[in-house]
Amino acid sequence: ALILVVSAAKKGVSSTSGMQQTVATSGLFQQRITQVVPANMDLMERAIKAKDFAKFAEVTMRDSNSFHACCADTYPPIFYMNDVSRAAIRAVESINAKAGKTIAAYTFDAGPNCVVYYLEEDAPTVLGAFAGVLNGVSGWKDDSASVRSGAKLEDGIASTLKDGVSRVIMTGVGEGPLKTEEYLVGEDGQAVKR
Repeated sequence: ALILVVSAAKKGVSSTSGMQQTVATSGLFQQRITQVVPANMDLMERAIKAKDFAKFAEVTMRDSNSFHACCADTYPPIFYMNDVSRAAIRAVESINAKAGKTIAAYTFDAGPNCVVYYLEEDAPTVLGAFAGVLNGVSGWKDDSASVRSGAKLEDGIASTLKDGVSRVIMTGVGEGPLKTEEYLVGEDGQAVKR
């Protein structure tokens, strides 16, 4: 995954108080928790089991959109995303359109930073598109910033990203859970000092 760090600043509305406001005032929220999320969980499980990245990507992006729609439906409205966030969405849409299929997905939590998912086989195309405009920011590893692809982003999108993304974080799937005999909490329930 590639994380586009748009802002490390403190949010105007914290996640906790924002969610409390949303629960209390959003008309869309009840539909989200009773219908949208359960359906998306089922679709996501099936997509992962089938190794269907296109479906995984669609569900991921739709769920992110649904979450932010509920935030906007909150009274007063909460806007975690900004113009740079929306440019990141347009960048992912552009990458997918130029590829002729879905090879990248975006998601946002309660903030403006974008997480972009892609398969390893599509890394040159996805990373190349972002590196083409963000190669001057920190966080690229393994010469990823020098990757180039045919997925050139439109000037307006590129300019907004270049001006608004402060750094990137590159991450990936790890080896999975490991069994260990180390504990962070002792038998007395207190934190173990190291």
